[in-house]
Amino acid sequence: MAKRFKLNEGDIFTIPLKNNEFGLGQIINFPRTSDAFIIVLFNKKISESDTFDSIKIEDLEIIFLGYTFDAKLYYNDWQIIGNYKDNIQSIFLPFFKLGTIDDASLVNYRSKVLKRINESQFNKLTYKTEIAPIRYENALNAYFGLQEWISEDYDKILYEKTLESIKIAEEILNN
Repeated sequence: MAKRFKLNEGDIFTIPLKNNEFGLGQIINFPRTSDAFIIVLFNKKISESDTFDSIKIEDLEIIFLGYTFDAKLYYNDWQIIGNYKDNIQSIFLPFFKLGTIDDASLVNYRSKVLKRINESQFNKLTYKTEIAPIRYENALNAYFGLQEWISEDYDKILYEKTLESIKIAEEILNN
């Protein structure tokens, strides 16, 4: 019988980099609105000899946040090295637009409709997108200077974009 593959909130995983080091990521949420889940990638590189116990996840800076799928984890390209949940409550989750410019709404990371938005607000927000794991891997390599930065691919998954979406959502919800 085949072993059942299961991912958990808080799973910490390594991402191979082009210089034989590894980046670090974490599964932070399973929104249940699709097969995708939310991950963050951190500003830390480790070597193969580093142990999970030596990593202080709560001290790491988040570089990327977004929705992805399990392919790289399922095929063990990304290795789960531990589980840590204490930092998850402090990670901010994004807001998005849903609909068309004439009939749009603000939605949270679970795709719950929160409020109608106007054209100006619509133009400030992005649509929720699910991105293949390889793009996160490439973005992390680019962040560490191991390959070229491709703005149209990597800028939208920067954690700072999540923080911007929260400011926009707060303005919308408080008016």
